[in-house]
Amino acid sequence: MCLINFKNVDLDKKIDFLPNTKTNPKTLETLFGKSAIMPMWVADMDFAIAKPIQNALIARVTDSGFAYEYKPESFFKAQKNWYKNQYQIDLIKEQVLYSPTITTSISVIIENFTNKGDGIIIQPPVFMEFREVIRKVKRKVIKNALKLENNHYTIDFGDLEDKAKKENNKVLILCNPHNPVGRVWIKNELEKIVIICKKNDVILISDEIHKDIILFDNIFTSALLFTKKWDKIIVLTSEAKTFNLPGISDSMAIILNEEIRNSVKETFNRYNLGRTNALTRVAFETAYKEGKPWLGKLIKTIEQNVNLIENELSISSSKIRMIRPEGTYQVWLDFRSIFNDTKEMLNHVTKYSGIGMNAGRWFGREGGLFMRMNIATNTENVQNAIQKIIKAVEKRK
Repeated sequence: MCLINFKNVDLDKKIDFLPNTKTNPKTLETLFGKSAIMPMWVADMDFAIAKPIQNALIARVTDSGFAYEYKPESFFKAQKNWYKNQYQIDLIKEQVLYSPTITTSISVIIENFTNKGDGIIIQPPVFMEFREVIRKVKRKVIKNALKLENNHYTIDFGDLEDKAKKENNKVLILCNPHNPVGRVWIKNELEKIVIICKKNDVILISDEIHKDIILFDNIFTSALLFTKKWDKIIVLTSEAKTFNLPGISDSMAIILNEEIRNSVKETFNRYNLGRTNALTRVAFETAYKEGKPWLGKLIKTIEQNVNLIENELSISSSKIRMIRPEGTYQVWLDFRSIFNDTKEMLNHVTKYSGIGMNAGRWFGREGGLFMRMNIATNTENVQNAIQKIIKAVEKRK
C-alpha cells in the first residue's frame, strides 16, 4: 500500500479574482438572470494548483524565453509511469496524439470516419458539448438514454444494440466517468459496450477526462484495456480536470489502431494542432511526478463534500435527492418531486438560493428536472450552498 504524504498540501488557500468563465458577470447574467450569485456550475476547481506545479511554472517563466519547444523524454517517461501506476496501462508514446481540446479530437474523428447525416450515439443526460459538436459537423445525434432506477443510473443495452445495428450510426461517444451523473462504468458494463461496438462495426470514443477523480473505493477501468477485443477504440483524455489546469491544458487522443491514428494525425498536422506549449508541458510533467499527494487530498475533500450534502439533505428531510457520485467532482441533484417545469426550477432555485448551478436540461431533456452542482471547493462553501438550496426549495408554495 502506497502511503501519501499530505504535508504542505493546501486546498484552503484563497484564490484572488481572475477573469474566469464561471465568474464572468455577463455570462452569469445571461444564464442566471443576475451576476450576484455563487457560481457552482463550470467544471473547474476553486482550489489553488499543487505547489510543485506552481513552483515549476514559476521557475520555467523565470528561467528563460519561450522559443519553440518539443516534449523531452523526461515528459514521456513521467507520463508513462503515471498511466502504469494509475490505470495499469502501458502507454506507448507513438500511439498518443495531442490536440487543444477533447472536442477538437471528437470533431476530427467524426469528420474523418463518418459522412454528413450519419448518426453519432451519445448517452444522455451527458456533457452538452458532445451534442453541440455533432451538430456543428452536420451529423445526427442518436440518443441511447441512460436508465435511472433506485437512484442509480445504468446503460440501456437493449436500446444501445438497436441503435448500433443501424447502418448509418457509426460512432458511440462514451463518457467515463460519466458527466454529469457520476457513474464510473464497471468492467462488465464496458465489456458489453465493446462487444456491441465490435459486432456492429461502431467506433468507440471514450472520453476519460475525469478518470483520476474516483470516489469511495470505486475502480476506474479504461476502455484501452479492451483494445485486443476491438481495435476501433479511441480514448480521449487530459489531466486538466485532475490538477485544475484547463486554462493551459492539452488533450490527448490515444489511438492504437494505426489506420485511424494516421488519419487523425494527418488532419492534426494539416491544421497545425498538437504543438508543444511550454507551460502545459512543464505543468503536466510536474503533475505526473509530484502531483499524487495533492490529488489524494483533493479526493478526500470531494468525498467529504458528498457526505456533507447527503447529511444535510437527510437531516432537513428535504425532498431533494442526490445521485451519489462514484466519480467526478460534481453532484447530480434530483428535483423531480418538487418541480414540474425545468425553467421554473432553475429560476426559483437560483433566485432564492443565490447559487448558480447547471440546469439539468443543458445535458439533454433527460436531465430536465435535475441540476448539476460543482463541489470542487472548500467544505464551508459546500455546506453554505446546500443549506441555501434546501431553504430555497422550502420557499416554493
